[in-house]
Amino acid sequence: MDTVVADHSDRYNEVLTQISVNLNNALTTFGPSSKQYLTVLDILKDCLRTIESDRKQRSLALDPDTLSLAMGFLAIGK
Repeated sequence: MDTVVADHSDRYNEVLTQISVNLNNALTTFGPSSKQYLTVLDILKDCLRTIESDRKQRSLALDPDTLSLAMGFLAIGK
């Protein structure tokens, strides 16, 4: 695997994990309609758009569990 691709995948996995933790904390503390939760949810959406754009340009090896967790938060935000 190309080192640059691995670096991007690892970084995205770390970022998605951290955003998921932040979303969970905001959800638990402030609720799903709070400004805090919605702000972190917007950050997650932006991150996923960036990942999708990057994925179209190169192969990424995202952790499926981390990605699934992030997508679950998108369902909560609907």
